[in-house]
Amino acid sequence: MAIVVVIIVVVIAGGLAYYYSTKKVTTTSTTVAAPPYILIGTLYASTGSFVSSSMSQYEGLQVWAKWINQSGGIYVKQYGKKIPVKIVAYDDQSNPSTAQSLYQQLVTVNHVNVLVADFGSVLTAPAVSYANASHILLWDPTGSSYAFFVNNPYIVDTSIPVSSAWVTPIAQFLHSLNITKVALIYASNDFNAYQAYLLGHLFKQYGITAIYNESYPTSLSDFSSYISSIETISPQAVIEFGYPTDDIPFLNQIASSKVCFPLLYTNYPGLMLPMVLSGVGANMNGTFTGAFPPIVVYKPTYGPNLTEFEELWNSTYPGVAVNYNVLAGFNAGLIIGLAIQDAGTLNQTAIKAAVLNEISGKVVTLTGLFNITSTGAQMGETPVVSQVWVYPNMTTRFTLLWPTSIANGTAVYPEPCAP
Repeated sequence: MAIVVVIIVVVIAGGLAYYYSTKKVTTTSTTVAAPPYILIGTLYASTGSFVSSSMSQYEGLQVWAKWINQSGGIYVKQYGKKIPVKIVAYDDQSNPSTAQSLYQQLVTVNHVNVLVADFGSVLTAPAVSYANASHILLWDPTGSSYAFFVNNPYIVDTSIPVSSAWVTPIAQFLHSLNITKVALIYASNDFNAYQAYLLGHLFKQYGITAIYNESYPTSLSDFSSYISSIETISPQAVIEFGYPTDDIPFLNQIASSKVCFPLLYTNYPGLMLPMVLSGVGANMNGTFTGAFPPIVVYKPTYGPNLTEFEELWNSTYPGVAVNYNVLAGFNAGLIIGLAIQDAGTLNQTAIKAAVLNEISGKVVTLTGLFNITSTGAQMGETPVVSQVWVYPNMTTRFTLLWPTSIANGTAVYPEPCAP
């Protein structure tokens, strides 16, 4: 089944340039013995609720290791040479308790130089308190829970935006359509609960009321009672915040119930398009979502562009479609490499300082503008509110809607009902 995605090149205003594209590294003599590798410690889930998303992120990180090692590794001034990277990884099987012990093992037994979180807030959460207490810098590709970035100087969100930055475009877009009554349901985990909580605060700013606001267990399979309850109150929009395992049954059951809501917004058509399209097909036609790369394309000032990355990816994983989590894993590596190079050392404090002082707000990668707060929250790589169109041959097209500066069309609202 072919998947065709319309992509838009977005150029960050202000002509951002990054000096690493032209900077020459000058080696220096040193008497300090260099380690044979920079050890990158991470986890992945080969089974369980997060297997598809987690493995995509892990594979993206692996491709970065391959990419950086092709040039000899990361230059570290302290040692006067480039040092190749080596990934040390364990399988947490989508289990937070297992993940907690394995994060500690990576640091205390394997003595990794870099700790990278597994996919999403659920599997990132076990590492957050440990990293803070142990003064180990945690690199976070896709965990966006707002709580991670409160009084915690030992975390860097490399890719996905923090919950508040994620939901701001949604509130603005709904306001632009004069929507005032919204039904909101969300999975009861750190990621989705904070999305819902912060969106509720933004609703007050824009005169929007959540006339239905309920949580459900993550990876719920039966949404029928929620759909029936929402139908009775006739909202102008329905927002469901979940993971792919939530979005897929939710969209399918709305279609099978013949309920027609004016606007449906879900997270993952714009993040994991191949997976959601495979599970939902035409049942998501007209659905709204937040689009990320590779649907939206940025012009990098550091690292490969999307076309170059896809060539690298296909040489390792031929025939496997690129999704956002793949790019997030790769992007984590890009930021880690730059930070170590800038710091000139493997010292955790120096690396965090390099991220804040030399990289944040100055670098565009294939996932967008990297821009974090002092507590590590990602504010730059925000989603583009979009509407998904699915054709009979299962190809897709995205209409980019918000922000209007990069829109390529207008919303069809109310969205079409399932046949």
